[in-house]
Amino acid sequence: MNDPVSGPGTAPQALVVDDDTVQQTYFEMCLTRMGYGVTLAGDGMAALSACRDRNFDLVICDIRMPRLNGINFIQNVKRMSPNAAKKIIVISSMDDKNVHKQAMDAGAAAMLVKPVSVQRLTETIQSLAGV
Repeated sequence: MNDPVSGPGTAPQALVVDDDTVQQTYFEMCLTRMGYGVTLAGDGMAALSACRDRNFDLVICDIRMPRLNGINFIQNVKRMSPNAAKKIIVISSMDDKNVHKQAMDAGAAAMLVKPVSVQRLTETIQSLAGV
């Protein structure tokens, strides 16, 4: 795969941030099938640490997590480096316009409401590819 962000011949890199291991495994499976290398983080603090070590082409981030929630993670990672997390998709069980606005204002590229189908995730990632 030739990805302009990761470089020729390297897989694009994704970070999945969720305190639910079932959700982590689900998104890891989906992203691996799409050709991504996947790193997992159980909360926003672990995700920030991962973003200090490397840049990610895509981040899938839950909103409600211990230690550092998804909105605060996005705000912190965007302050840290605009390239640390190039495209962020927020995943939430809350279908709430206020949460959606907060996520977008913080720097998310998209928000999906759980449960997220493989088709919906794929369509969202593909629509962000040109962004």
